Amino acid sequence: MVEFCTLQPDGTVSDVRTIKQSSIAACPFVIMVPEHYRSDGTCRCDDYSHHEMYEWEYVWDSKTGKWTSREV
Repeated sequence: MVEFCTLQPDGTVSDVRTIKQSSIAACPFVIMVPEHYRSDGTCRCDDYSHHEMYEWEYVWDSKTGKWTSREV
């Protein structure tokens, strides 16, 4: 299990979220951001509305219905 949280200036944590290592490993890009995973543990590489993927320099492939690496 991997635990993500927000560390507050006073040293306390909030927004704690635990994700199985197997869920992270199942993501084609092994993205280490908790918002990338649904509550059931699946990644959002097949979610067109997951616009952070574009910000992270991935592109939507309409043929496969998934985000993919931007070709350099």
